[in-house]
Amino acid sequence: MAPIVFLLRLLGFGRPREQVEPPVELAAAPPPVPDPAPAATATCPNCAVVLDPPPDHSRLCPRCRRPIVVRHVEGRTAYLTEAAVAIFEAERQREHDEKRWAHERRSWLQLAQLTGVPADRRRHVAAAPLSAASVQSARRLYLAAAERAVRAARHNRRWDEVAQIRRRQAAALYAEAGATPPPADEIVALHREGVAATLRKIAEVSRRAELVAARCCLTCRADNERVFRIADELRTPRLPHAGCPRGLCTCDWWPVVDSAPTRRRRRRAVQAQPPGAQIAACAGSDAAGAAPRTVPATSLADADAARASAP
Repeated sequence: MAPIVFLLRLLGFGRPREQVEPPVELAAAPPPVPDPAPAATATCPNCAVVLDPPPDHSRLCPRCRRPIVVRHVEGRTAYLTEAAVAIFEAERQREHDEKRWAHERRSWLQLAQLTGVPADRRRHVAAAPLSAASVQSARRLYLAAAERAVRAARHNRRWDEVAQIRRRQAAALYAEAGATPPPADEIVALHREGVAATLRKIAEVSRRAELVAARCCLTCRADNERVFRIADELRTPRLPHAGCPRGLCTCDWWPVVDSAPTRRRRRRAVQAQPPGAQIAACAGSDAAGAAPRTVPATSLADADAARASAP
């Protein structure tokens, strides 16, 4: 028996089967808990003593008795000395000016793009250091391009382009001035030139135009849907309305389609001819060899009576 068991073990039949366990996925380790931020401490900018509680307004330091100036910027609190206040305010003003300059230069360059300024010239102005001078360069670039575009469009009688450029130019200059009514005379003149170009475009199809008001004030609403002669409006323009709270009201002109007048056909009256004239006409046609025409019997009777009464 022992040799048989030995042979079975030698062949592997007597060994216990190994149990294969399915792989177990290990959960990812939780992220480490960040350390709590240290509590913000306020110190005196003069003697560095800890201020507890932190002051929320300017006051004297409890230790050195020197003034502490408190400034709040974007949710943060700064504690300054009196000497650092001027530098701090100058830095804040510089940041404010840079934001305003960037916005204004970008606006002028966008207007220059709409007017047709080449991309290389716009990139040259945009690459300049941000300052008030670079804003004025972008402004001059746009205004010069607008004047050239208006001259070319007016020469080719493209009145719609003239109206678009002039109105956009007037709106940009009005916004630059603060958009405070009433607008300056030169801005009103630019706006009226755009309105006149709109009327000249409408005059190609109609002699009258309808005013479409913006409904922003009583003056504008009073002229809504009224029809005016274009020739009168070109001589005495009414837009922009005086006293409009917007300064440059957005009222506009629409064409009025005039129906073509129908010509009535007038009936021509038939003139009555004397009996002798009809006989003479018949005799003349016979003499000329023309086809004889039928003469009414009443006309022949009248002719016979006329010959009988003759001496």
